[in-house]
Amino acid sequence: MKIIIIGLNWLGDIIMSVPAIIAAADVGEVHIITRPHLAEVYELLPIPLNIHAVATNAGIFSVIKSLKPLRKLKTDKALVLPDSLRAALIAKICKSAQSTGFATQMRSFFLDQAIAKPQNYKQLHESELHFMLVKKAGLSEIRPAIKATHFTESYFTEVATKLGLPPDKPFITLAPGAAFGSAKRWPAEKFAQLATLLHENLGLPMVITASATENSLAETIMQSSQIPMINAAGKTSLKELACLLSKTRGLIANDSGTMHLGALFSTPTVVPVGPTDMTRTGPLNNNFRAVHPPDSICPLTPCRQRICPRKDHVCMQSIEAGVVYEEFIKLYKQNYE
Repeated sequence: MKIIIIGLNWLGDIIMSVPAIIAAADVGEVHIITRPHLAEVYELLPIPLNIHAVATNAGIFSVIKSLKPLRKLKTDKALVLPDSLRAALIAKICKSAQSTGFATQMRSFFLDQAIAKPQNYKQLHESELHFMLVKKAGLSEIRPAIKATHFTESYFTEVATKLGLPPDKPFITLAPGAAFGSAKRWPAEKFAQLATLLHENLGLPMVITASATENSLAETIMQSSQIPMINAAGKTSLKELACLLSKTRGLIANDSGTMHLGALFSTPTVVPVGPTDMTRTGPLNNNFRAVHPPDSICPLTPCRQRICPRKDHVCMQSIEAGVVYEEFIKLYKQNYE
C-alpha cells in the first residue's frame, strides 16, 4: 500500500503528528509532502519515509508541477493533516485512490472522506486528531508511541566541538525563543535569574539555543546573568539541535518547536506556560513539567493569543525563576539521582 501524507507547516505541529506517521508507516510505503525547510524533521524519525520537499505555499502552477512525480505513484491513500483548503487541493492533485481529512474551510469537494471534527475537539490533543484520520482511513487502530533516531557519540562530539561545548561533560540547555508570538516568551530577565540559580547549585555548562533572529535575546540573558554560557543561537541545523537535545541533562524552554523537538528524545523539560492550552498542544513527553501562573493572575489564561491582549504579559511575568528552578531540580533528581 502506498500512502501520501500532506505534512504540517510548523516544527511543533509535525512532532505532534509523529504517532500518526509511524502508524501509517507500519502498514504501507509512506510519502511525505513537506516544505523544504522542514524536510530535516522527518529524517529524525527511525522509520522508512519518502520525503518530498515541495514549496506548497508557492504559486499553484508551480506546486502542480512539483507534484507530478507523486501523481505517477498512484497511491492508495492520502492523509491531509493540515486543515487548510490548499492542503486538500494538493491531495486532490496527487490523485490518490482515497483522501481523508477534516471537513474544514469548505473543502469537502476535494476530499473523498471529509470527516467532521468531534464537538469536543478543543479539549483533545492535536495528536489525537491526527491519529483520528489514520483510523478513519482504515490504516490502524493502535496508536504507537513517539520515537526518534539515535545519534552516534562521534556525531555528538562533532556538534559539541563546533559549539565549544566539552563533549564529555553534562550540560543544560536554555531555549528562550518562541517563533509563534511574543506572548509565549518568558522574560529574558527571568531566564537570566534561572541561569544564575542553576549555575550556583548545579555548576553545569549551559547552552542557549535560539534562531539567528533571536541572537540578541540570547546575548541579553548572558549579559544579565554574567555567567559564562555557550550561545548557540543560529549556529545549529535542526539535526544538530536535535542531537543536543538528545544529550542534554535538561531543557528549560518556552512553548516552542524546541520544546516539542525535545519530546522526541524524552528530554527532561520544564516550560513556563501562560497563553498556551497544554491540553491541546502540550509536548508528547512524559519527562515534561509545565509551570503555570497563579490561578487568579489573569482571567483570560489560557488566551491562546500570539500577542498579549492585555499588553502587560502578566501571566508570564508572574512566573518566578525560583519556581521554575524548583520544578527543574525535581525533574533532574528524578532522572539522574
